[in-house]
Amino acid sequence: MTTRDLTTLKSCQIFSNPVIQNKMKDEIMKPGFPQIWLLGATFETANLGINALAESSLKCLLTHWPNAEIILGTYGGQDTQVVSLLGREVDLKRMGLQLAGRNPFKANHIYRLMMYAWLLKLIPLPWVRKQLEKNPVFKRLMATTLVADITGGDSFSDIYGTRRFMLNALPKLLALWCNKPLILLPQTYGPLTGYWSQRIARYIWSRSSVIYSRDREGVEYVKQLLGKTATSKVIKFSPDVAFVLDPAQPDSPLVPALAPVKAQGQILIGVNVSGLIETSNSTTTGTFTFGLKYNYHQLMSDLITALLDLPNTVVVLIPHVYSPVESDPKAGQVVYEQVRKNFPARIFLIEEVFNHQQIKYLIGQCDFFVGARMHACIAAISQSVPAIGLAYSHKFRGVFESAKVGELVIELTSNDAATIIAGVKQAFLDRETTASKLRATIPAIQASVLGLFADLTTFEKLSNLKQLPI
Repeated sequence: MTTRDLTTLKSCQIFSNPVIQNKMKDEIMKPGFPQIWLLGATFETANLGINALAESSLKCLLTHWPNAEIILGTYGGQDTQVVSLLGREVDLKRMGLQLAGRNPFKANHIYRLMMYAWLLKLIPLPWVRKQLEKNPVFKRLMATTLVADITGGDSFSDIYGTRRFMLNALPKLLALWCNKPLILLPQTYGPLTGYWSQRIARYIWSRSSVIYSRDREGVEYVKQLLGKTATSKVIKFSPDVAFVLDPAQPDSPLVPALAPVKAQGQILIGVNVSGLIETSNSTTTGTFTFGLKYNYHQLMSDLITALLDLPNTVVVLIPHVYSPVESDPKAGQVVYEQVRKNFPARIFLIEEVFNHQQIKYLIGQCDFFVGARMHACIAAISQSVPAIGLAYSHKFRGVFESAKVGELVIELTSNDAATIIAGVKQAFLDRETTASKLRATIPAIQASVLGLFADLTTFEKLSNLKQLPI
């Protein structure tokens, strides 16, 4: 499948929210008002979680500001992308920023743009701005009225390395230095262990207009690092935006292949084998990035075997990241080959490449799900499919607790293989109770996510760089 195929969005149903509709003002219905630059998520990656965040963030923004002009931060150049969203065609302007590379003189290089921002701060004269805006990227940025950043959902942290944290921080700093209101969309904050990571995070948080955390622990974490400054900031909890992602049935032979499984009353279990954990925790190389001290492949093979030993079960291995590095299909293939010898007709391996909506549809066909990819798990529980989150970081528990199923998180770093397998089996036996709980809680969560900006007053508050009343 091509990049274009991966980035194509299927039609979404209109989500009617009377609360939001009643709060819409005449001024936000004007054409081109406002211009919003969305950072930290794109449709260009092979990580379907990032794609899900991009679409869901757009859905939240356009629900509140239906006629907004959206600029989507990308890894490429400047162009336009048309997507089908909320029952209509939406034109997205794509603005690429170069965050690395040896040529800082390129028009879209972050260092050049940051230098322009500081130069305009030092010499705030119209003719200086006019000269700087000969750079088309800087001109587009200066015309933007609001910047919203989601940082890949979990990358406002140095858990993945200080360099990655810094690269994610640079666009935020650029927006702030250009005096653009910055809204941090629901995401995980921390852990931040490095001195400079904490300093830069405090700088960004203290100057952001609104800080949304997708877990309640994140709210307290931000307040703790900000100290006394936190009392003057708007720091709010909101569930992950991907709860409102719409599924789309793929045109694939896999769908009719799974149909007999459902028709015969067999229990379909979806399992996501994480390429990230597989490459980061290897007993062969001695690499233990996340602290696992056992063979991850063997754990997943033993876990799937234990599930298939239960009566009337069928397992389908579902990838959520297709990248050559940290590849879920590659990690799943190894486990599949180990297990299918004993269960040749009861385990499926997804080899096709699907987009984020199509994978969510397939996950929604399952009766139970186990995964170590956060947004694969969200795809399950947002469709009331009981799901176990095999957690390698603290981000899982807060997101699961937002759906009132925090007990479904099993820590990979603090449990041995036998304990993990026993916990998954118990959750499987309790799946009907969990599904009932999810059916009662998910609609309210989705309404809350789509109403993310419902408490914001007129947009002039933002353009004047005032604190947003909540």
